[in-house]
Amino acid sequence: MPNLIAHHPPIELARIAFSQLTDEPVLRIARLRKGWGHMSWTVRAPSGRYLIKTGIRRPHLADLYRQVAAQQHAAIHLATPQVIAISDHGGALQRPAYIQCWLEGKDGEVTLPRLSTDGVHRFGRALGTTVAALHRIPGPRFAEDAAGTVTYPSWAAACHARLTRVVTANEKASVLPTDVLHTVTDRIAELIDHLPGDITPRLTHRDLYLPNTLQLTGHENVGLLDWESAAYYDPVWDHVKLGMWVFDKHPQLQAPFMDGYTADSPLPNGFDERLTTYQGIEYLAGFPYFGAAWPDQTMLDGFRTLLTGWMDQHHLPGGRP
Repeated sequence: MPNLIAHHPPIELARIAFSQLTDEPVLRIARLRKGWGHMSWTVRAPSGRYLIKTGIRRPHLADLYRQVAAQQHAAIHLATPQVIAISDHGGALQRPAYIQCWLEGKDGEVTLPRLSTDGVHRFGRALGTTVAALHRIPGPRFAEDAAGTVTYPSWAAACHARLTRVVTANEKASVLPTDVLHTVTDRIAELIDHLPGDITPRLTHRDLYLPNTLQLTGHENVGLLDWESAAYYDPVWDHVKLGMWVFDKHPQLQAPFMDGYTADSPLPNGFDERLTTYQGIEYLAGFPYFGAAWPDQTMLDGFRTLLTGWMDQHHLPGGRP
């Protein structure tokens, strides 16, 4: 994680922003040093503890409203911080920001190494139960975000639109060989056309990995954090990152997670076929992201390995990334 201290606006501006938005004095305020998508401050006020957040990668007002819409929708059904105030560019911070309640706990990445074998099982099952609750939240229409900024008449249309954006980004970045891009794209397009027709939109987090999970203090429930990528998608999409960043790294979590996830209903029809389709799209998306937008050679090499394995699984001819 980058050191964000040098990039934070002065802490006094955050103090003023909180009081302007809540009509409460600040008893104590501190910057969070750890972060990737947001700059944040923790605040202690007479009524409790809060967090001020403002975007880094997605800093615009429209981005803020998309995050807040998803977070408030999710908060009705599962443990996630409720948003209590929103500021546009006119506030003391001079950038969009919002304030949310503070949930006491530690993220899964910190918690997991400290757990016993039985504790790991309980954490994994609780996480599966939480994600299942998320995936039961219906959306009115397939959409790129919970605010409905861009929507689609069908799931196939949403997938083709996503694939087109990913291909365009790859062509611009010129990181992935053109022949590989075309071979993979053609196969994904075929898979999209064979997706089941009965998929319905559900709230999907789209960034599920352990730092975005929260082991709540005082009980074993697991909450979810950071809704900047949330959308109304096929919820199977969430299993792509779960596989990449959770189960591949911590295989002991997979079985208890799936126990919790399927406790009330089984996996949907065509789960494996749906998952491999979305894996192909997400693996392609890693190349312009980590090869050009946010260069990271280690991450890029990881996506080369993932895409190579995907191509081998589908017996695709030609070169590899």
